[in-house]
Amino acid sequence: MTTYTVKNGSSLHKAFKVDGGYQVVRAGEDGEVTTASPLTEEQIDAYAADGVKVSAAKDKKADAGLKAEHHGGGKFRITEGEKVILTDLSKADADAFNALSDEAKAEFVKGKA
Repeated sequence: MTTYTVKNGSSLHKAFKVDGGYQVVRAGEDGEVTTASPLTEEQIDAYAADGVKVSAAKDKKADAGLKAEHHGGGKFRITEGEKVILTDLSKADADAFNALSDEAKAEFVKGKA
């Protein structure tokens, strides 16, 4: 899986194939997408021709920490780096989890394991 930063300058929503379905970056919005397989240069060029800038996301040290991420199909997962800890969270639950402190996130996961 590869993570990309997407800046959708197009007037149309753009869908990206992700693990478990598709993730849509709405027209005029930015997002981060973790695709099921790496995009080819031709795919990136085709998005650019439509006004969509796709670039490899910068590695962040925080990526190794616990966080809730969208993984397609309207479902979210709690991950630690590339390791999936919990699955099938709602968007509201994922947003609430991401708002927690690092210590509270660790306690939450510990209680669910």
